[in-house]
Amino acid sequence: MADLTKDEVRSLGKAAGLDLQEPHLTEVTYNINALRELLDDLNPPGLDEVEPLPIIHPYHQIGQ
Repeated sequence: MADLTKDEVRSLGKAAGLDLQEPHLTEVTYNINALRELLDDLNPPGLDEVEPLPIIHPYHQIGQ
């Protein structure tokens, strides 16, 4: 997966209501790209063979 550019990160930040300026833009861009790389490497064997389950808190009651 290609790294996000500073302009792409700035646009994503604006969509989330953030105005990213230097030097924070450089740091955020680096951190997001590093996180994306780590997540790409995270692929436990057999993960694609397991049905996802909804996470329901044990104290959650329907209708509340």
